Amino acid sequence: MKFKETDKYKPRKLSSRLRSSVAKFASIALCLGGGLALTGTAQADDDEFRIDVSGYLRAYTAISLSNHEETAGDDKFSIPMARGTIYLDVDVYTGPLIWKVVGRYDKEIKTGYLKELEHLTQIQSPGGNFATDFMDQYETDDILEFLREYYVDFTLFDRLDVRLGKQQLVWGESDFFQAMDLIHGFDYRWRLFFENNEDWRKPLILANFNLGVEELDGNLNFFVRPGWDRDEDMGSNYNIEGGRWIPHPYRGVDFTAFTNAYNTEHNRGDWDDVTFGARWTGTMGSISYSLAYLKTFNPTPIINPATTGNAGVVEAFGVTSTTPYGEVAGNQVLGDWIYPKIDVFGASINGYSTKLDSTLSAEVAFVPNKPFNFGELSSSLPGWGGVKEKDTALIMLRLDKELKLSNWLGTNRPSFSSIQVFDTWITNYKRTDELVDFASYGARKKEHTVYLTMFTVLNYKHDTINPSLVFGADMSNGGGFLIPAVEVVVGENWRFKLEANLWWGGNKKLPTSTLANGAHSNPLGISENSAAFFDWFAKDNQIVLKLTRQF
Repeated sequence: MKFKETDKYKPRKLSSRLRSSVAKFASIALCLGGGLALTGTAQADDDEFRIDVSGYLRAYTAISLSNHEETAGDDKFSIPMARGTIYLDVDVYTGPLIWKVVGRYDKEIKTGYLKELEHLTQIQSPGGNFATDFMDQYETDDILEFLREYYVDFTLFDRLDVRLGKQQLVWGESDFFQAMDLIHGFDYRWRLFFENNEDWRKPLILANFNLGVEELDGNLNFFVRPGWDRDEDMGSNYNIEGGRWIPHPYRGVDFTAFTNAYNTEHNRGDWDDVTFGARWTGTMGSISYSLAYLKTFNPTPIINPATTGNAGVVEAFGVTSTTPYGEVAGNQVLGDWIYPKIDVFGASINGYSTKLDSTLSAEVAFVPNKPFNFGELSSSLPGWGGVKEKDTALIMLRLDKELKLSNWLGTNRPSFSSIQVFDTWITNYKRTDELVDFASYGARKKEHTVYLTMFTVLNYKHDTINPSLVFGADMSNGGGFLIPAVEVVVGENWRFKLEANLWWGGNKKLPTSTLANGAHSNPLGISENSAAFFDWFAKDNQIVLKLTRQF
């Protein structure tokens, strides 16, 4: 089975610690593939060499529809994001070798809203190692960030296809919440909530193999990540620097000023360690299925808290007792953010139901000893008690269907629609464990956290006007989002999209009184124990305009 774009292998960026390692990896890639290139291209006709270049130019503008309590002024109709992107996708065909390079350059305007958050960060972190320039987390700073992916494809043996280099490898069936799509981290700092996963996913250096087994109607995909990636390419990034997508009420609070973000050499999660996985996909009649194992890093960072009784800082926020996770935190002010290694056992199945005229999919990922922060729920730092490990199952059920709405809504073809239910089930759950979703938010995690998402796309005028509607809700804790949008296609190259991001939630964690200099008397907010995921963004309604020129 050949690698192809429909397999969701997409190009992305390059690495920095790589300077010596890239040379190492490049020599391996060139040795394994270069020999083939010499023999293959020597025999190839001239027309077997080909270069294909494609890409796009894109501009984003976000307009806030809500006011945020953290800032002094009224943020309604302010511009939290003004962003431009250049994306290049280059394929080079040299006989038996296919080379891929993908580059993405992002540049932003530091809007008035970002300037205000940056000012808040500095006055609220006196003496701290605060981020002096928010733009570092949103922009492309060097060539290693520009190079999203670079790899080579070739066939090593009759049935074995190989991809070597920096790439994306996507396993699983989930769209909005990841069950098996855990090989890579995601960068959620610049744009939340709705972008393609390919734009958020952080590519890694992998040796990726695909072995076709026709006798069993299946395919074995296995990979090794040798641990040569830059620190910046590892783990999922959340906007803990205090930027525009840190959850409320932390706009302008830089958690990296008094924490180690991130401890890349922790004994439970050293980023230099080799990770790997294998996935079997096959068919039984009209049913497709997969079985997988994955050694990877926890997708969400957790806090390894500072020890109480040292500097006394955690006690100042009401924390009474902390327990180190593995080795003691290197940062003894508040602690270290870490990504522990985990094991993931997964399975998926999908098939077409003639009775429902729909495609049905299911996916299960079991993570034994998954780490969660816990405790100190009545403090201003809930979750800072330490880390507890719990056996956890991630379960996804999905129905995809084409709705025939032409007679009702005048669409020019059936409308693709999907319903997905995602459940995080802590199988050995105890309420007294006081687990939280994310350190610093105090909603006690439940045995089941269930999200429901739905979307549909309508098509008019030969697919040149395409309205869509996305809906999501937290069935366990309340809150949700709604994303109405319309995309207009002009000619072969131009795309314009207008989108509203609308949130609702209930129990928000709000900042306390504001001091004369604009800082909050307690920048970590009031003590609470009820703010769940969608409560964090309930004041982030906005309009997003996106203009794309493809080439």
